[in-house]
Amino acid sequence: MDAKRMNVGIFIPSCVDQYWPQTGINLIALLRRLGYTCFYPEQLTDSGQVLYMNGDREGAKDLGQRMINAYRDCDYVVSCGSGDVAYAKRFFGELFFNTASHNECHRLADKMYDVSDFLVHVAHYTPTDVTFPHRVVFMDHCRTLRDYGLHDEPRQLLSAVNGLELLELSHPGVCCGKDYVLSNHFEPISTEMARQKVDDALHVGAQYLVGTEPSCLLHLKSFIEQVGLNLQCKHLVDILAV
Repeated sequence: MDAKRMNVGIFIPSCVDQYWPQTGINLIALLRRLGYTCFYPEQLTDSGQVLYMNGDREGAKDLGQRMINAYRDCDYVVSCGSGDVAYAKRFFGELFFNTASHNECHRLADKMYDVSDFLVHVAHYTPTDVTFPHRVVFMDHCRTLRDYGLHDEPRQLLSAVNGLELLELSHPGVCCGKDYVLSNHFEPISTEMARQKVDDALHVGAQYLVGTEPSCLLHLKSFIEQVGLNLQCKHLVDILAV
């Protein structure tokens, strides 16, 4: 299907809406530049993931139903929050099992993409028009990696950017500490895990720590600023939109 004939729903997580709104703006600008028509329901910034992970199934179901309703007529749904996409793909089927929205929740999960996944497999985009002359390390998000299976796509995009030197962490599979239980109830453990992730990035010589999950980036950015280190956090979208 021609990109100009596709209606792409945009999901902006609350973390981006509140702390990094430019990333959401950049996501829409990037997709429009590639010829897609974008639909953004401004009132919808929560997938219900946090409620679900904390045991509030009814609250999570309410927010999930809002997503189903909002994106019903979209051909695709693209997000700059890979963790929310992973959550929808992994848990919506369980959340709406044997309900009136049983089939619709699967349709939404099937057409929901992290932006890197969408750019590689749907848009077939190679960012040879982008220049970012810095040393970059990509950080995998735990749930995105395990529940979604997203790994190669962000690296494929970054590898095509002019001037960008893509590095790998020494321990890429280790969590950064941004877990809802850890960060809220076991802050010292969460902080130490952030320190280890940042130390790893600095050890391999990175200037930028790049990811697709904004909550992890915000967690690490807060630690970096608190201790005054020379490392910046950046969402993949914000590099591709340069």
